[in-house]
Amino acid sequence: MVIYTCCDGSNELFGKLWGDQGLPILVEIVWTASAVGFGEDWLKLLLSKICLEEHQFPQLFSRLYPVGAPEDGVLNFRNDVFVSEQAFLLSIVSEILSERIGEITISHDFAMFVFGILKQVAGAVDCVSTEQRDLPTGSNIVDILGYSLTILRDLCAHDSVGVSKVDGSVDVDSLQPSGLLELLLCLLRDLEPPTTIRKAMKQSEDQNGTTYSSKRCLYKGFRRDLVAVIGNCVYRRKHVQDEMRERNGILLLLQQCVIDEDNPFMREWGIWAVRNLLEGNAENQLVVADLEVQGSVDIPEITSLGLKVEVDQKTRHAKLVNLS
Repeated sequence: MVIYTCCDGSNELFGKLWGDQGLPILVEIVWTASAVGFGEDWLKLLLSKICLEEHQFPQLFSRLYPVGAPEDGVLNFRNDVFVSEQAFLLSIVSEILSERIGEITISHDFAMFVFGILKQVAGAVDCVSTEQRDLPTGSNIVDILGYSLTILRDLCAHDSVGVSKVDGSVDVDSLQPSGLLELLLCLLRDLEPPTTIRKAMKQSEDQNGTTYSSKRCLYKGFRRDLVAVIGNCVYRRKHVQDEMRERNGILLLLQQCVIDEDNPFMREWGIWAVRNLLEGNAENQLVVADLEVQGSVDIPEITSLGLKVEVDQKTRHAKLVNLS
């Protein structure tokens, strides 16, 4: 706190904090704060200045590697390389962005570094087995995955809050060529269906003898966070909306507009994402308009009420009818 108070208002003193002598002190601060779960305002203000305003996040994040890990700045993560201090730093930065969205100008280099973390982690989580719970989960690699997504969610929303652009600031268009949307859709497709759909599919499996095999969400809210990033990406960006259609992502996104026990506010984020996907895009609207109800599947909650779902053969709309 004394260090922050002394440096506050002095760019010269702040500059010394990410120099050869100051950076080890910052590392010690993060290590200690992570160990005791400390997150007071002065710590957020200090890390906001260092990581976001002065663009030193990659340097600090890299120095939090465990002893013996590479320090050449090349991301080459393995499951045993991540440390809790890195997850803690990402969690604090995620909080800062969420609280100050629209106030901070985010650099392109910061966005690309976080996206690089996400890509590396996404390729390593297959070997992770953890109990599904809220962030932080206690698994370094899962926590880093989750906080990377929440940071990207807010970065992709940054363009829509009326912030004027400056040279070097981040834009979703600068992330797209690197494969952001492709990765998000890939991660979403790999997941098992939402709870509501899964129950209906289970009934179909019981009747037809077919099964499905997919991955569970790595933490509560994982699917919601994926949909949130996609929804912010397609907001008033026709070329990104078009890419969603070309990658057959429209129906996939429509399937997320349901209640999911493992993902709070899943339905709300799904509706927001679909709204953004269709706004001002006649081609995407036509794809949805051409969809037809193929059939109906009753789920236990509906059956227990003495109801079943039927499809009107004339209108092709679904309706509830009494079992009697």
